[in-house]
Amino acid sequence: MLIAKCLRPVLLLLVGGILLAACGGTPGAPAPTAVAQPLPTVVPTLAPTSAPAATAPPTAAPTSEPQPTATQVPATGAPGLARGSVQQRPIIVMIDNHPDAYPQSGLDHAAVVFEALAEFGVTRFMAVLVPGITPEVAKIGPVRSTRLYFAQWAMGFHALYAHAGGSPQGLELVESTSELVNLDALQKGKGGYFTRSSDRVAPHNLYTSSAQLAKAATDLGVADFTDPTIGFVFKADTAGNLRPQAQQLNYYFLYKEDDAGWLYDHDTNGYLRLRRDKAARDAESGKQLWTKNVVVMEVAEQRIDGDPKGRIEQEVVGTGRARVFSDGIEREVTWRKASAAGPLGFYAADGSEVRFNAGPVWIAAVPSLDNLTVK
Repeated sequence: MLIAKCLRPVLLLLVGGILLAACGGTPGAPAPTAVAQPLPTVVPTLAPTSAPAATAPPTAAPTSEPQPTATQVPATGAPGLARGSVQQRPIIVMIDNHPDAYPQSGLDHAAVVFEALAEFGVTRFMAVLVPGITPEVAKIGPVRSTRLYFAQWAMGFHALYAHAGGSPQGLELVESTSELVNLDALQKGKGGYFTRSSDRVAPHNLYTSSAQLAKAATDLGVADFTDPTIGFVFKADTAGNLRPQAQQLNYYFLYKEDDAGWLYDHDTNGYLRLRRDKAARDAESGKQLWTKNVVVMEVAEQRIDGDPKGRIEQEVVGTGRARVFSDGIEREVTWRKASAAGPLGFYAADGSEVRFNAGPVWIAAVPSLDNLTVK
């Protein structure tokens, strides 16, 4: 861990007690006092001027630009998840981001990746894979537990949801909602779709694959599926002579010294992933993670009163501020999610839906946009 020496003892103490079982273990030290305070999720200055009803988010305005398809693969990375393209049920996998879990496997094959806090400054990933659209993956993980807010995001994709246990609130939701097909590795009869690796210590050694997840979908009778509401709308890339040569964005979730970021790459018109200012790589390919679009969204976050494991809650249903990065350009937008079952969308000030560049979308949910720097 490349963390400032003055904070290293604190972080090591906190991280060392994190999640000794698939759902977590009692940490060996109390939670840090520097917990982000709840923030308002509605910001009038960024709200659209003619917002549609919450139950009917606006559709993108017609355009004469050529529209990329879901199967159009960028120069680097997986295809994008175009709205109307889903012919098989999306598969979502919760992926560990504890220091003992790095580097992860399979994030480079996902059409959408969410990153948000779990506990004590450690984040977790939620990878969205779509059979028939995203590439097959031989190894995905390490697989970890769910939280309520991750499950709420997942509900908008109506996915087969692969995880290993979770918080009480998260488990209650995934076990009761009809919007998700629950694939919990810790439930009886579900462990066969996951394997343990011998080269890492538990709980950071649980993996799955596209083949295992496809078998689960077939066994559970949920593989065939269509839904025209799932996904994003795309546009053609901005011409190279109109794009900047360089851009870098960095953000942190709780500790400034434990940041993530992206370097804009003009040649691919995408973004290269940074982990503490160094290249973040996939464990299998060794290549630096790459995405076509980056979203940094602000969500209110606070500790759950009385939770013995220091868990937090995040308000991901509603609306709030966000920044979208594509074509090397930063845009101020508003995120909206009208209900737990509804899709997450991003909208410009005039109410039109954001059009991404064809390719993966990486979404980071931070407690405050003040945690974001761009240069």
